[in-house]
Amino acid sequence: MQILLVEDNEMVAKGLIYSLEQKGYEIIHKMNVKSTIEFLEEQKVQLVILDISLPDGNGFNLYQEAIKQKEIPIIFLTAKDEEDDIV
Repeated sequence: MQILLVEDNEMVAKGLIYSLEQKGYEIIHKMNVKSTIEFLEEQKVQLVILDISLPDGNGFNLYQEAIKQKEIPIIFLTAKDEEDDIV
């Protein structure tokens, strides 16, 4: 299974990539909205793990604009732990 990980924090991404690759998944890592949109215009994946806070945009908006219509399953990811931080 090919998974697209959209995460700008290198440490979080490395940990997730390591764990998922140990389970046999193929991981493609993108760090921002722009590179994710460019990738999805050319490639297909079976799952997206998407950070909510990205340096050039919002993960929820990215989902609405570039992922939802492709009907790719998605897991939203955030390091924020306060309820007020989530929109």
